[in-house]
This record gives sequence, structure tokens and C-alpha cells, in this order.
Amino acid sequence: RMWDAENGTLLLYFGHENILYGCAFSPDGRRIITAGWDGNAFVYCAETGECQLTVEGEHTRSVTCCCFSHDGKYVLTSSFDKTARIWNVTDGTLIKTLRHEDWVHNCAFSFDDKLIVTACRDNTVSIWDTQSGQLKRTLAGHSDYVRYSCFSTDGNRVVSASYDETA
Repeated sequence: RMWDAENGTLLLYFGHENILYGCAFSPDGRRIITAGWDGNAFVYCAETGECQLTVEGEHTRSVTCCCFSHDGKYVLTSSFDKTARIWNVTDGTLIKTLRHEDWVHNCAFSFDDKLIVTACRDNTVSIWDTQSGQLKRTLAGHSDYVRYSCFSTDGNRVVSASYDETA
């Protein structure tokens, strides 16, 4: 659901046929992406609620997280199918698949869109090159699932949050 932050009025709602795990605005605020238990992600117009794009057929398990690149050209999804995937936001074309050893709980672009960070059930954080799709580095140290990770605004640091009660 989308509400007016000033007065709390419900503006729109975006229906899926199953549970949703994530949502995000595009950088220009004109679109919204949602991530679903059904393995699909949907891009909606933030003004009308019209579905503009369905990202489906590639993830074989629930989509756990979704976000737009900062230039607004791509969307990134992660899934319990042990992948994160980069998609063209214009036509839904799959650009890259980032394969992991276990479930991927979370994904995010760096602010310059050159890197991607993923948080995984195997207790690790992975950093990927966006253009090549190559794994650049795996960060270990958590003793339980990593639920969330993100870049600092300068792209020089990554923070992660885990079920091991540490960040």
C-alpha cells in the first residue's frame, strides 16, 4: 500500500496473489517494484497503480528483495532460489544471474551502480561487479544467516545485519 506520509491517507494499493517480501520506489519516484512469495516481481506506476512490467519465469522460489538501480535503468531481485538477478526495467529482459550457495535474503546496488551486495543464508555477504556479474569478494564472519546488507553512500563500506544479533 502507498500512503501520503503527511496525512496518512491511503493513495494506492498494489495487489499480488501471495505474500510480499519487499518493495521500493524508483529513484525518480514514478515507479514502484514489489517482490513476491510467488517468485515474481512487479513494476507499477506510482501515480495510477497500473502494472507496467511483470518480472517472472526465472526465479523458481520466492523473491525476497527488490530494488532499482540509482540510474533507474535496472531492477535487482534476490530469491530463495539461491540467485540474485539484474533485469532491464524497460522490457524485463534478464541481464545477469548471480549464483549463490544458499538463499539470498537481500540485495542492493552501490550508489554508483557499479557494485551489488547480497546477504545470504550461508552467513556471508557477497560483493559483485554489476557489469560483468562476477563475484568480487565474499565477506565472512557472521555465525548465522545474514538478513540485510547495504553500501555506504561513498561505496567504500558495507554494513550487514544478521540473525546472530550483530551488525
